Amino acid sequence: MIEGFNRQSPGLRSPFSAVLLVGFLMMSSDTVMGENTVMGKNALPSMAQFIKINVPSSGDLAPDGTFYFIDDPAGVYQLFGRKASSKNAIQLTRFEDGISGYVLSDDGKWAIVAASKGGDEQNDLYLLNAVTAQIDPLFVDRETVFGSVVWRADSKAFAYRSNKDSKNDFHVYVYDLATRESTRVLDRKGYFYPADFSPDGTRLMVGKYNSATHSQLFEIDLVSKRAKEVTPKDEAWSFGPVAYAADGRSFFVSTNYRGDLMNLRRLDLSGGSLTPIAPDLDRYEAEGALTNIDRSMLAILINEDGYRTLHLRSLPDLKPLQGPPCKKGIIGGVRLRGSQMLYRVESSNDPGIIYKWSPQKPKASPVAMTTADLQGIDVAAFNLPELIKYKSFDGLEIPAFLYTPNGYQKGSHIPFIVSYHGGPESQFRPGFTRSFQYFLSRGFGVLAPNVRGSSGYGKKFLEMDNYKKRMDSVRDGVQAAQWLVDNHYSQPGRIAAFGGSYGGFMVVATITQAPKLFGAACDVVGIVNFKTFLERTKAYRRKLREAEYGPLSDPEFLESISPIRLVDRIETPILIAHGRNDPRVPVHEAEQLHEALVKRNHDSELLIFDDEGHGFRKEHNRIKFYEMLAEFFEKKIGHTKSENAATG
Repeated sequence: MIEGFNRQSPGLRSPFSAVLLVGFLMMSSDTVMGENTVMGKNALPSMAQFIKINVPSSGDLAPDGTFYFIDDPAGVYQLFGRKASSKNAIQLTRFEDGISGYVLSDDGKWAIVAASKGGDEQNDLYLLNAVTAQIDPLFVDRETVFGSVVWRADSKAFAYRSNKDSKNDFHVYVYDLATRESTRVLDRKGYFYPADFSPDGTRLMVGKYNSATHSQLFEIDLVSKRAKEVTPKDEAWSFGPVAYAADGRSFFVSTNYRGDLMNLRRLDLSGGSLTPIAPDLDRYEAEGALTNIDRSMLAILINEDGYRTLHLRSLPDLKPLQGPPCKKGIIGGVRLRGSQMLYRVESSNDPGIIYKWSPQKPKASPVAMTTADLQGIDVAAFNLPELIKYKSFDGLEIPAFLYTPNGYQKGSHIPFIVSYHGGPESQFRPGFTRSFQYFLSRGFGVLAPNVRGSSGYGKKFLEMDNYKKRMDSVRDGVQAAQWLVDNHYSQPGRIAAFGGSYGGFMVVATITQAPKLFGAACDVVGIVNFKTFLERTKAYRRKLREAEYGPLSDPEFLESISPIRLVDRIETPILIAHGRNDPRVPVHEAEQLHEALVKRNHDSELLIFDDEGHGFRKEHNRIKFYEMLAEFFEKKIGHTKSENAATG
């Protein structure tokens, strides 16, 4: 969905996270579409076939039963709709570079569609008339970002954020469908975004993102345009917005206020008190929640050691309700629409089709709304990971997911890939990662650590890599590879480092710190020079990234953590991949690393896609990248798969 928070879209801690949904994260989970191919009995599927495994995403349901979803039959993501009376879907958008997301109005008559060009994330907004299928441009400005769309309950207006009036800041606006005019309702400095309209439509809750561990909420009186902070003043805690309660006198939030974990609370808007909503769930982090339209039900998403579980509560009494049958995995795509709920459960051996289920008929079986194109591959046989923990340099336990190929005998040395997630305020989740399963079928293992600074484990863990503590997370990353050696899974020189965005920084940093451990590396859209990165990243991102990495006013420190300064230490062959239009980590990061390595006659390959940004959205680009990655890793650290090491 379009980056943002509202009662139909569970909140994310960082506003940066959601825009990655159809950007880098889709590249990471390798979601594309292709024709069915039946494998021969003894043949192994190619990387392209793994990448082409596809399942539609981002489902929503209109009151008339029309089902909307995102799919990419032509290689880019577009919006589709299927009437309740039809088995065939109609393609509703035809943008050259696809769409970034959409938000359906509560009455189902309208949708706001976001689309950018060449992966530059400069999203424009378009209005889709769901009755006529006509699409009209609302906000098209290649120098401006629009997003965080939240519909008012009467479906006659929506709120959004934009940096049109200040490139460094996001202000909040309300657009009226009748007049076709926008009104700016908040123009303060900072990264603001709309969260939810009050039930009577007279107020708007707005969030302000300062850093991964500091976010605030402000309520705007839409008549007077006055805004007041409703979260504790002069205290740096995280407050993720969920929704207004039905009476409009309180607001549901996820917060770590004066604690460590993000838990759900009810915020009294008159007195500011916080009361628990589901204390039985407080032993884990709450990732978000959403209500239905009449605010009589609350769906809560809980992060349990990287897996995601769903819990339903009635409102206002907060009594537990029976939920749909869900196997262990990552539950997402939850939408509460009338008497129906949409959801999907993704796991390492299930791409996650979308189901429809009625909370009013809990014993009825869920109805599948989508099907998966599996390319003739038996995904049910895909390997599930083991959750392990290893001790880092200072004794801190680091959680990680360990994948081994079918038939692996513990103690035998095999090539391994250590995969570092981005963020850094993110978390590796054991979802359906196609490229992992390809390498497992070839006899590789994969280890995906959640180094300090990862989300999902509390405020203290999240802050352990901030500013001057940056290299501690790199030490965690090195220790992941060392753990494989110490526990006889692999050997020095047979381990590859792989990661994108911040994970790309981790790749280059770890191979400078432990060059003998790694026999191959792949840096995707990664940071190598924090000074040039901060100077060139989009203006609206700079202050937020400085809060994490350190300010430009401290260039000596930024240089000290930049792996480009240690390029002479690199012995590991490296593949560097980037998008020309990346607004987050500009392509100059890749170019300067490759140039420095070429000057030293180092084994370095550079792949730049001119029509991509922070990740690779187009199917043919994803296939090209992953085929190149497979050839590179197999050549540098792999071996020919033996039948007793892995199966197809």
